[in-house]
Amino acid sequence: MSAPGFTPLSSTPAPYGATDLALDVPDALRVQPREDLRDPVDPQVFVNEYTRPLPTYEETFSGPGYEAKPAPTSGFAVAALVCGIVGVFTLVPALAAIVLGHAGLWRTRSNTHSGRGLAIGGMVLGYAVSTVVALVILATWIASP
Repeated sequence: MSAPGFTPLSSTPAPYGATDLALDVPDALRVQPREDLRDPVDPQVFVNEYTRPLPTYEETFSGPGYEAKPAPTSGFAVAALVCGIVGVFTLVPALAAIVLGHAGLWRTRSNTHSGRGLAIGGMVLGYAVSTVVALVILATWIASP
């Protein structure tokens, strides 16, 4: 509201809290976010006679200490495979291959140890040898008078 013949210099004030101070920043002072934060700013900008160019992201994070250690192999899984292979020839440690294979699977379930395939291979060999032995015993029992 203005008096007749009076021109206000500014518009009517906004209600309290309606204006945002960040909107009143001149364009020359605004900071634009960078597109990719992994790439450093132009290294030549930060070089003077006392410094060297900044390393790139790949140079910074490719040195020693940034590789993950491989998970150790489960001893149960290795023992299961060994017992399964030996059980094919001697027929004795097939039950040990089955038990150790299940223990190896249980150990590798939480990804703290590797060797899941070894445990499965040992179990398969153990079950196969046990099945063959059971079939041979059943066949001889049926064939005997």
